[in-house]
This record gives sequence, C-alpha cells and structure tokens, in this order.
Amino acid sequence: MSRKTEHHIGPWQLKKTVVGVLALAAALVGFLGSAGAQDARAQALLEKVIAAHGGIQAWHNLKDMTFTITHVALNPQGDVAGATVSLYYMKRHGKTRVETITGKGLLAQGFDGQKPWATLDGRPETSEEALKRAHFLSVNWWYWMGIPFKLKDPGVMLRYKGASTFRGKPVNILEVTFEKGVGETSDRYTYSIDQETYQILFVEFRLEPGVWPNVGGPRPRRSTWLDYKKEGPFTLHTRRIFYENPELTDKRAILLFRDFTFNSGLPDQLFASP
Repeated sequence: MSRKTEHHIGPWQLKKTVVGVLALAAALVGFLGSAGAQDARAQALLEKVIAAHGGIQAWHNLKDMTFTITHVALNPQGDVAGATVSLYYMKRHGKTRVETITGKGLLAQGFDGQKPWATLDGRPETSEEALKRAHFLSVNWWYWMGIPFKLKDPGVMLRYKGASTFRGKPVNILEVTFEKGVGETSDRYTYSIDQETYQILFVEFRLEPGVWPNVGGPRPRRSTWLDYKKEGPFTLHTRRIFYENPELTDKRAILLFRDFTFNSGLPDQLFASP
C-alpha cells in the first residue's frame, strides 16, 4: 500500500524564502525608482531646453512659417559637389509645400494635411516614390522644426543618459524614443545639450529603413547644430553639418536656414494639389 508523501517547509527554509522575496522586491523598487528619477531629470532638462529655444507658448502660438534651406552636398574630399535652395511653407496641422529649382524645372512637393502631391515643371508626379517623398518632407520637417517643443508630445519617451563633453563643452545627453504606434517609424535620437546655454549642439539618430524612399538604415546619422540666432519668437540654429563618421571629421552635407517668417497667414489653397 502506497503512502502519499507530504512536504513541509521548516522555519529556516521559510525565512530564506521570505528574505529572497524581500530582496527581489527591494531590487525592483530600486530599479523603478532609478528609472523614475532619470525620467524626472530628463523632463526637467527638456523644460530648460524649451525655454532656451523660445518657450512652449511660442510653439503653441505658431500657425505657419516660411523659410529657405540651402543644401550643400560635399564629396568625400570635402569639396562642394552641388547645392540646391528650397523654399518651405508650413502650416498647422502638418500642411507643407516645398519648392526647389532643378535642372528639369520647378519641383513642387506638398502635403495638404490629408494626402501628398508633387509636380515637376507644372506636370503632376504620380509615382508612389514621388508621393511618398512629398509626404516624408512634411513629416520630417514638422518634426525637425518642432524640436525641442515636439519632445513634449504624447508617446515620446525621454531618458537622461548622463553628462559628457562635446568639443570641449560640458553637455547633458538626452535620449528620445517613441511608444509603439507613435509616428510613422520606430526611430531613436540622442541630443547633446550645452549645460550652460541649453542649446542643442549635436544630434545622433537612427531611422527605421523601409518606410520612406532612400531613408533609414543601420548606420546612425550625425549632425552638429550651429549659429543660433533669434528668429521671430524662437531661438534657432541656422547651420547644420552632417558627418559620415563618429569622429566627425568627414563632412558630407551642410544645411543653411534663412529667410524666416512666422504667422503670416498662409492660405490653405497654397497647400492644395494644383
């Protein structure tokens, strides 16, 4: 006749179990507390960065803006390989029109808030790539022109990554990622912020490939933000240099931002497909 064996936990074993559970709970609380402290520090840092760039109220009051970007392409030797000038019109919410003189005529690319469109020398460009490129310009430049203000948007996750130096200046490092379903892609950005002025000095970012034409990949992109100036209610960088290598010695492009106007009353028709 078989007999069922019963297992009893002695006082010593029970004590060890309780101690182990308490230690695990303490470690978890410590981890969450550390993460919470970092998040709080990241938010406090962002508030100072926003103030240094004009303040959140200036961003909330923005209805439209116009500016030009001169894009200077450089070859591996650092010589100028070409340049284009584009005129940007942007209006809430997400409306964009970009005009660029090309060798084939005026290229106009737009997003009316619902759908993209493009024309070249007055003729519609209807390929999927042309339309995706026009849509990308809207998404891309509303993000970049909205930095740092858009880092307060819902779904943006901030993490303070500590202090460092950038070209001899003390900086704070702010990492930015996004909750699932926020935006068109799953990207990651790291901002190096001057500890004295709270201006953004350097950005490294990695864009998810396969969403936009010829955009994204495993290699991060790197750019320095320079020549800050007062433009309307904002303090903006007016020169951005892109580098190919982590040492920041191989320049590949320069962007020059000029001719800013804000809240000039741009009409919706400007952003409609011709």
